[in-house]
Parts: sequence; C-alpha cells; structure tokens
Amino acid sequence: MKRITARLENLQSLRVKPSATRSAFTLLEIILVMGMIVVVMAIAAPSVRNFYKGEKLLAATDGVRGAIAETRVHAIDQGLAYRFAVVPGRGNFRFAPDSQEYWTGSTLKDLPSREGVLPPEIGLRVVVDGKSLSLGSDGEVAESLKQGEVSPDLWSTVAVFRPDGTADRTIEIIFSSPNCLPLSVTLRSLTGTTSVRRLSS
Repeated sequence: MKRITARLENLQSLRVKPSATRSAFTLLEIILVMGMIVVVMAIAAPSVRNFYKGEKLLAATDGVRGAIAETRVHAIDQGLAYRFAVVPGRGNFRFAPDSQEYWTGSTLKDLPSREGVLPPEIGLRVVVDGKSLSLGSDGEVAESLKQGEVSPDLWSTVAVFRPDGTADRTIEIIFSSPNCLPLSVTLRSLTGTTSVRRLSS
C-alpha cells in the first residue's frame, strides 16, 4: 500500500501545472508590430500613389473622349457643325455649335454646349499634322483656368464635326501626368470616332 501511495504522489508531482493565461501584449511586442506596419506602408505608398495618378489620368482621358463623342452626337442630332476647342497650354476644353455667337462670350443657351476642366497635374497636348496646338511657349502645361472664366479669344479649335458625323481633320490628343505613361486619343476625321492607346514614353 505504501508503494502505491508513493507512486501516486510521484505521478501527481509529474503533472504539468497549467500556465497562467496572458491578458495583454508586452510593450516590446506592440513596438515591433507598429514598426513592421510603418515599414510596409513606406514600401507600398509610392505604388499606391502612382496607381491613383494612373487612375486619375485615365479618368481625365475618358472625360475628354466622352466630350468629343458628345460633340459628334450633337452635330448629328442638331444637323449643325459643332466645334471642339481647347485653351493652348492649359487643361480647359469646350464644345458648342460652330457659330460665332456661341464663341464670342454671349450667353446663348438655345443649343447644347459644355465646358470642362482637367484635374491639376494632367497635361493635355493636341497634335494636328505633327504640330502641337496645346503647349505654351515654354513647353509646359500651365494651370487650368476656372470654368466659365475663359476669355473667348483663348479658345483654339481642335476639330469641327459636320452633321454627317465626320470631322474636318484627324488629330491626336496626348494626356500626361508625372510618373505615368502618357495616353493618346486619336480622332479620325473620316469616321469621327476616337481610339485610345498608351504611349511608351
């Protein structure tokens, strides 16, 4: 009996005692996790920023492409020539009937017309027959003018759409933004339609 009791006591002493449960993290663990989060964010931030700039450039390109398509549709619907114009060296664009009274600052609203502005940091360059319409003398894109505050003499005609949906010329509009590959929108005169491609530089 003594042997059995001794063995039971030995077995009870060999049992692993449950460890105390932890109720919180140590300060060192918190500092290490915060440090890892900061390092990951520092590595990922430039990629996220460039992705956002790329999306902004794509949205601006789609906006101008949509305005060109809208110009063509109004020319067909109204049976009138419609003009699409930009302010050279800035991000302003506009379409309205190709009639002098719609481009001299008067407030005619009989027929559809619209003005738009590109977001900051987006450059717009129009190329017609190899000649650039939309850069200033210093070659840089200036800040856009506020919508509705563009002087009538600043607008430069990019293309005029005829009532049959064709345009008077073939043009290329190049959109650029820092740290992004430029996008090119080509308007074909024969069909009046546009296509987009990404440029290599």
